[in-house]
Amino acid sequence: MDRALLPGAAVTAATRRVLAELFAVTLSDTPYGGQARTYEALGTVWLAPGPVRARQRSGPDGQRRIEGRRAMSAPDPRLTAGRVLAFEGANWRIVAVATVRTDVELDLERLS
Repeated sequence: MDRALLPGAAVTAATRRVLAELFAVTLSDTPYGGQARTYEALGTVWLAPGPVRARQRSGPDGQRRIEGRRAMSAPDPRLTAGRVLAFEGANWRIVAVATVRTDVELDLERLS
């Protein structure tokens, strides 16, 4: 039996898993000079998301707040930078992927 499911067991990021949908994003130019985004579903992956953290980023419009988080997953060749994960009611862009022992650590930024 999974120890995390026992009454009184501590739930940590390592034991809490969520199912996330994975999407590839394709940009194409429109005839009117804009860009259209197409999201192609690639399947689902299990994640162990960490806590949400906020930081400030400078841009042409001044400072803006960016929400980020880290998540652990099993190795999967579909998990690459630039793709989008949808879970817990939000969309998260994969910014970086790093191998940690036998798992993959994802650095995520929330899409607005």
